[in-house]
Amino acid sequence: MANSTSANLKLTVQATGENSGTWGQITNTNLLILEQAIGGYDAFNVTNASRALTFTNGAISDGKNEVIKLTGTLAANVNVTIPDSIEKTYTVQDTCNHAGYTLTFKTTSGSGVALCEGHTYQLWSDGTNIYKGSEEKVWRAITSAETVQPGAQILANTNGGAFTLTLPESP
Repeated sequence: MANSTSANLKLTVQATGENSGTWGQITNTNLLILEQAIGGYDAFNVTNASRALTFTNGAISDGKNEVIKLTGTLAANVNVTIPDSIEKTYTVQDTCNHAGYTLTFKTTSGSGVALCEGHTYQLWSDGTNIYKGSEEKVWRAITSAETVQPGAQILANTNGGAFTLTLPESP
């Protein structure tokens, strides 16, 4: 019987009697993947293109990190996706300037969770969609015209003069 791969973290599941001489290397890689899933951190820039997080079989890959920090200024609506069928939890910090665009964390075919500037989320996937377990909201000072996202907590700083805030239709 040949090796197989686990469903969620894509660990190598070794068949009995297989991998003579390489068992230790495969086990060490599996332990590194577990470490990444429990405490791994990655920060990446999202601007104008959606990003698909990867789950490579038997290897460390960006979708397996526990903590993900999103950075940059959006120039379009952007999705960050994980493959369908993956069951996993994430801590996601959205430090992006949305610039009026949306940022959604989702499975490939799910609807996901729309993120709000500056907030940190505990998210989980059931293999079909992403769900919000909790959200840490932060206050954000606005000093110029902006269309405010649903869920945003804002302070309007008018020291520099008047400006227009467009509130969401459905806060």
